[in-house]
Amino acid sequence: MRILSICLLLALGACGPTLSTLQLPENCRAAQSRSQLIAGNWRQQPHIWRLRQAALLEIGSKKIPLEGFLRLDLRHKEARLLALNEMGLVLFDLQVTEQGEVLHRAIPQIREHKAVARGVAQSLRRIFLQPLPEANDLLQTQGNSQGLRRSLSDGQLEFIFDCSGDLRETRQQAKSGEWQVIYNDYRDYAGARLPEEILFNDETHRVKLSLWQKEVKQEL
Repeated sequence: MRILSICLLLALGACGPTLSTLQLPENCRAAQSRSQLIAGNWRQQPHIWRLRQAALLEIGSKKIPLEGFLRLDLRHKEARLLALNEMGLVLFDLQVTEQGEVLHRAIPQIREHKAVARGVAQSLRRIFLQPLPEANDLLQTQGNSQGLRRSLSDGQLEFIFDCSGDLRETRQQAKSGEWQVIYNDYRDYAGARLPEEILFNDETHRVKLSLWQKEVKQEL
């Protein structure tokens, strides 16, 4: 537990992995409109999901396996994560919205250092809630992929879609922070497509979080 506490704290300032390389399907041509890309983006559809996930948190050479139970309410832009360690001990119960977060429950090491909860909340927010593609983003097509790009005051934000129209990467390159989210291995669930693997990499805070879906249920 002490190692976990130290690693979570180091996530805010230690050396960590570099950005991942996106692998896209070839021998196909991307040709969707901007509105089609936005409408087909699973994060912009008003579903509520209950997800059981395996997770791996990496900071430098440290690797921390976790298990998470996530209720993802895309209709109201809210995520609530219950995270357990390998022994089944609840590490934290965190509710995240577009504007803030509430730590409902946590081990003392996390509750005493509020920056840790804020860092986890920011990671979840970027993976599941925001930013999202917008109607005025610049559409660019390059063979087997399409991008929606947005200029920021200090850099650029980019959403990459494959030839099937699935969102495969969100990436920010700016002075205020560099990070990326890669979404892999889409599968159909109740008429929607969700990624089986999600890789989040925050260059600024030197932390990488990998998520794998173990169970997916839609809440009606």
